[in-house]
Amino acid sequence: MARKYDKEYIAKCEKKIREILDDKKEYDDWTQICLSVQNAVQAAANIWGCNTDQQKAQMGAFINELVIDGVVRNLTQFNITFKKKKGTAE
Repeated sequence: MARKYDKEYIAKCEKKIREILDDKKEYDDWTQICLSVQNAVQAAANIWGCNTDQQKAQMGAFINELVIDGVVRNLTQFNITFKKKKGTAE
């Protein structure tokens, strides 16, 4: 028996997949430096597909895992210091 998926969740996954694959969403420079999210998602889509609700849910989980576990962990290894610009109000 096929698993039922929440339609709103599937729609969000589908939107996220399309934004990445169609390069519609602008990502910060650090994502372009750390990894190519678009290439990773395209490779996963080629392997697993993203047509059925199950495939879309898997792709959504893959993207979350990629960004949260992969990118965020990599960012903690950078030594970044943020400073206020001169002339900004405190």
